[in-house]
Amino acid sequence: MKKIALILGLIIVGLVVFIATMDLNQYKPKIEQAVKDVSGYDLKINGDISTSFSPVGISVADVSVAVPNQKEFASFKSFDVALELMPLLQQEVKVNYVILSNLNLTIEKMKSGKFNFDVNMPKNNAKKDVKSAENTIEEPIKLPLLNVTEVRLDKVNITYIDHISDAKANVKDIDVTINDISLDSTKEKLKSIALRGVVAIKQIQYNKYNIYDTNLNFDLKDAVANLNSMKYTIFASKATAKAKVDMSGKIPHISIEETIPDLKLENFSKEILEKDLLKGVVNSVSKLSFVGADELSVRKTLKGSILLDGKKVGISGYDLDKIIKSYNDLKSGDLKKAGTSFLSSALEDSSKGKGVFDSLKGGTTAVEHLHVKIDISKKRATLSDVALSTLNNRVALKGKINIVDESMQGVKVAILDKKGCATFSQSIEGTLTNPKGKGTSSSRVSVEQVEEVVNMVSSFFGKKKKAEPKKKNNENCEVFYNGVVK
Repeated sequence: MKKIALILGLIIVGLVVFIATMDLNQYKPKIEQAVKDVSGYDLKINGDISTSFSPVGISVADVSVAVPNQKEFASFKSFDVALELMPLLQQEVKVNYVILSNLNLTIEKMKSGKFNFDVNMPKNNAKKDVKSAENTIEEPIKLPLLNVTEVRLDKVNITYIDHISDAKANVKDIDVTINDISLDSTKEKLKSIALRGVVAIKQIQYNKYNIYDTNLNFDLKDAVANLNSMKYTIFASKATAKAKVDMSGKIPHISIEETIPDLKLENFSKEILEKDLLKGVVNSVSKLSFVGADELSVRKTLKGSILLDGKKVGISGYDLDKIIKSYNDLKSGDLKKAGTSFLSSALEDSSKGKGVFDSLKGGTTAVEHLHVKIDISKKRATLSDVALSTLNNRVALKGKINIVDESMQGVKVAILDKKGCATFSQSIEGTLTNPKGKGTSSSRVSVEQVEEVVNMVSSFFGKKKKAEPKKKNNENCEVFYNGVVK
């Protein structure tokens, strides 16, 4: 027995020495050609293929992958694999670690709907595949028994560009460590993989949105990934979240719950609205789910709710001097001047796609309570409870927004009395990027319209016109708003 053990030991040592001293660079052209024959991709190994003695492993440096005659879509600095030798004698593959470093991946969706990594398979392989499909019964794809102790992805950068929707995303400086990896050969495809891991991401950028310093734990089992203990920074505000990604079917189902205890409105306003419009902090809670991976699918299937609530919030953008001057012009009887100085300019701005009160910029509104409750389903975002209150007044907004085309449907804004009835209301049409007040496109403005709008705006800032109240029975008015803002 000792002699047999000695012989086996000598064989193992000899095999290790052979692997460690073997020059694999001479096989680079064959490896590149083999990859092209199988996949159709151009694989270029620009660096060395080296071996190591302890642990027994192989390292491949400076590799790029491209569709023939096109720019590379993936490249990495190094790929390292370390194996345990003894299990090989028992026909078992046991991997100590796999490390992929400095991966740069670019994914582009062309206007034709194709991706930059789509490749035409070699004709010979295509013919073989057709014959194989004709002569064999389709069987589930099963993976061999394989044990991997650890997989690491270091300093990964991913860029996604959608030329159809003009969307762009960048994920920078990703570090992933995966442990407890097991493959069950009795299960199919992704369902056969089980693992746990941790992820750290320096920055995620999607169009205007930026998320920094993301850290999370995750596990994958039966093609369902659970992302737990997610922490990140968005709008310079600390956020926590958890998510679930179900990939067991043909289309992924994704759900996410997010909480931001102190969302900084100033940063939100500058990044998303591109305006220095909001001040203060609010509490934010979101519960959303959707099906699919592209933006259009997300918009069509999105459902859930978004809640924002905060006290002592500031809104910048209103010039009190202009409002008061218009009011004084009305009081003095100079209706023409009042209409020109205030309402006409405001309505003209609205017809050009600007905010109705862009001409009144300057000053700050102190908001005592801001509440936004939006329910999302069936391609519509319903403004379920959207209102704010100042020291003297309340303003509410209701209606729906089509998520797919961003059009407004039955959206109205109103100044409220104590009962929640509208003392003034205005319908808003158009889209989120180009809102328009209904019926404000005409340059002809009546005296009643001027008085009504000036009274509305003046009332908003606590300045009410001293005039005899209109004889109106308001006891049985229709309640416009009955939410949490009092």
